[in-house]
Amino acid sequence: MSLCKTAQRYFDSLVRSGRFTRDASETIYLARQLLEMETTVYKEVYPALRGREFVPKSPMSLGAKYFGYQEETIYGGGQRKIIADMATDLPMVNVSRTETQGRVYPLGRSFAYSVFDLSHAAYANESLDTTLASAARFAIEQDIDALLQVGDSQYNLLGLLNQTSTNTYVVPNGALGSPLWTQKTSDEILTDLNGIAKAAHITTKSADMSTKMLLPLDSYELISTKPRSSTSDTTVLEFFLGTSRFIKSVEPWYACDTAGALGVKRAVAYRPEVDAVFYKMPREFQMLPAEARGLRFVIDCIAEYGGVHARKPKTITYADGI
Repeated sequence: MSLCKTAQRYFDSLVRSGRFTRDASETIYLARQLLEMETTVYKEVYPALRGREFVPKSPMSLGAKYFGYQEETIYGGGQRKIIADMATDLPMVNVSRTETQGRVYPLGRSFAYSVFDLSHAAYANESLDTTLASAARFAIEQDIDALLQVGDSQYNLLGLLNQTSTNTYVVPNGALGSPLWTQKTSDEILTDLNGIAKAAHITTKSADMSTKMLLPLDSYELISTKPRSSTSDTTVLEFFLGTSRFIKSVEPWYACDTAGALGVKRAVAYRPEVDAVFYKMPREFQMLPAEARGLRFVIDCIAEYGGVHARKPKTITYADGI
């Protein structure tokens, strides 16, 4: 009997006796050899940064730390008086100017990589600088978007959703006893929309108006799908935009979901033009040269931001609790 046959018989006897077992997962291939890795890197999804889209930017020179603007008021122009011949007591008019000042604050992020990271990135054929710089830029843009929403009370910065000296539309209860749009009819919602839209026009005695409205996400979805009536194929939103003398566009913004008092929903109507409301930002995202620190290279990234300011706060109307 050959040596090979003897060895095979001995091996088979070990298996039959239970003193040797074969693992069902045993294979000549390594798990890594059977792994198919997708080439696409999937990034985490974040809410859209729309603050810059909703608030216009006012120019400001790089290097300036403070900014200001003047407002002019005419006194006596609206006073009526019929005068007599050769009168000497004609009403006097006067002009006064008030100055409003603000300042800009620096924003910053940084990233770092080691000399070993550089060689690892080269081996993996990846651009280390581009990936980390994009992350730093996105982080600063998130900061800017949050500041455009509600500012920062620690630095007396306001956002679009919490300006002062503005109009307030008090949302009335509907027939079901609730101010919530989910509990209101289409006609009741349209009453609210028109009330918010015309507030600036009425407050300023038709001298100004609101032209844009921002709504919480689910409030926008509601009016964009809710029929105008049971016999209409027009939605509440379509009907409102087709009939409003003031509002030209309505947009959803997640920041409105909790911007109201005590964290309730807030709708805002305003005029998105620099003479009415604006933000200052003299320095956009800037990446400074790499600085060697031991075995690391650190790159600082900066920007400068000056807050949202309402030159004409009466063009802004807030409505909470919709």
